[in-house]
Amino acid sequence: MTRGGAGPWTRGEAGEDGGSRVWEARAACGERDADLWFSRSSWPTAVAICTVCPVLDPCRAAVLQRERGLPRCRRQGVVAGLTGPQRHDLERTANLPRRQAPPTGEPADRAVLLAPDGPPRTRRAPCGTRAAYQRHLRRGEPVDEACRAANAREAGRYRRTGSTRDQRESARVRHRAGSSGDPS
Repeated sequence: MTRGGAGPWTRGEAGEDGGSRVWEARAACGERDADLWFSRSSWPTAVAICTVCPVLDPCRAAVLQRERGLPRCRRQGVVAGLTGPQRHDLERTANLPRRQAPPTGEPADRAVLLAPDGPPRTRRAPCGTRAAYQRHLRRGEPVDEACRAANAREAGRYRRTGSTRDQRESARVRHRAGSSGDPS
């Protein structure tokens, strides 16, 4: 929506053309009623008009510039073929930082991708453990014998005891809990 409606234009707004905004004279919405752009019942018609407008791109750039930083609730009506929430979402996705692609070669560690400029947040489980077996499966890597044996050992322990903890570790936990204060 441009001049013909109730657009909140102010003097001094600049567009890509250096501020002249001469493109508004060619806008399809120029002679339309303002209610068309702000009534929810007529939004589909407004969007259809904007879709075929010859100046859709400069109009969209101008409205995104004008509404930069506004919250979703302050963006009203259909402008440049987009509703207020759509314009808000478009601005948010345009401002998202791009993720860096991992270097080619070896698969990148997920923790390194999360913190590329610092030390990894987590350590990778060494091969020969169930965690390493699961990591191989997640990444689609071939599973080595040590990891396969560790997974079978842990699965058997779980079937026998109903716990993933080692019996020696469980005994240490029980021993600490039992000797912590009762003198009898």
